[in-house]
Amino acid sequence: MKTYLSLLWIAAICLCVSGCSNYRELNQIGVIIGLGIDENKNSEEPYKVTYQIINPSGLSQGSSSGGQGLPVINYTVTAKTLVEALKKASIVIPREHITSHLSLIIIGEKLARNDLSLLFDALDRGKQARTSIPVFIARDGTAEKLLGVIEPFEVTPVKSILSTSQNNQKMYGIVSNVQAYEVISMLLSEGKDLSLPGISINKPSQKAEEAGNLENTSPSAMQVKGLAMFRKGKLVRWLDGDEARSVQLVTSEAKSTALVFPCSINENITVTATGIKSQMKTAIRHRQPFIHTDLNVMGEITETTCQKDLSNPKVLKELEKEVQKELQKEITKTIRISQKEKVDIFGFGDSLSRTNPSYWRQHKQNWENLFSSAKISMNVNVSIVNTGMRTNPYEVN
Repeated sequence: MKTYLSLLWIAAICLCVSGCSNYRELNQIGVIIGLGIDENKNSEEPYKVTYQIINPSGLSQGSSSGGQGLPVINYTVTAKTLVEALKKASIVIPREHITSHLSLIIIGEKLARNDLSLLFDALDRGKQARTSIPVFIARDGTAEKLLGVIEPFEVTPVKSILSTSQNNQKMYGIVSNVQAYEVISMLLSEGKDLSLPGISINKPSQKAEEAGNLENTSPSAMQVKGLAMFRKGKLVRWLDGDEARSVQLVTSEAKSTALVFPCSINENITVTATGIKSQMKTAIRHRQPFIHTDLNVMGEITETTCQKDLSNPKVLKELEKEVQKELQKEITKTIRISQKEKVDIFGFGDSLSRTNPSYWRQHKQNWENLFSSAKISMNVNVSIVNTGMRTNPYEVN
């Protein structure tokens, strides 16, 4: 009986002391979901840091209990380092703020053009923050401005930016999300340079940061805008449109895209690519690096104004060759730009380090010059597997 009572007492004590010892209510903490880092004009405090924090009462506006204010609140401070900025934010943030739910990092373009090399040290070294966080560049603007835009489709600016970029990667393939740990890896890498997606404000206005933006049928909104190329941690150039997409095609990051090519004067054909796979090969020929890329694209014709008989297999083969020719031209142009800037954003150096490790060890310090003069070849294979519900376009008299 005594043993039984003892066990009951032990169980009761365990129930009393168990649970989350560090448990805190949401209204007791400030949950940081977005981080914006801009250049500050004061050199003594070079960083201007914006924190986007969840406003629980604003999030509950859609509920029956109602709510007050916007779903997020932005706080901005200046500091010498990012860690100091986080601590210094307690001057303006009324609650204990945590970064364990940080979902997005935006870096202002001016700061990105200076140097990102050591910007991620605090993130990689810290205990609370994760490194699986997407990183973006605020093109033609500041991170503070971007984090202030209130959009109708998403609850928070952070969610809007993430959703827009993910939708682009899935549907058009101009850019792909890059996680913080990948940024750190590329900054330290000797065989692949950093590239990051750009984000800007479409139709910027004074009401972009106000609730009034939600009442506009054509509101200010986030837009994916180009791919930033970095050399030794500094932004040196932007790639736009087909140039940015070419990078995603070569690295197999694009999920789908629309390839539009002319078939005659004022006539175009659209091939929607759904199967994209690329393979890069590197070798040493005559003591010089040689780079070859194989790109396989599978797609279907989804629109055409060309007066061609698509039921004819020979016509389809001709179209495939035309698409292959245009794709090869686009990608070659982008690689040439990369070589001119001495920025290997494709990772050809990483490939060379695996296929020719001895050569790489001897020449990796000079890779940017070797890459700029490397011989490039490419093989593009396009397979049109479907022509849609029609074999011929409409004939307009």
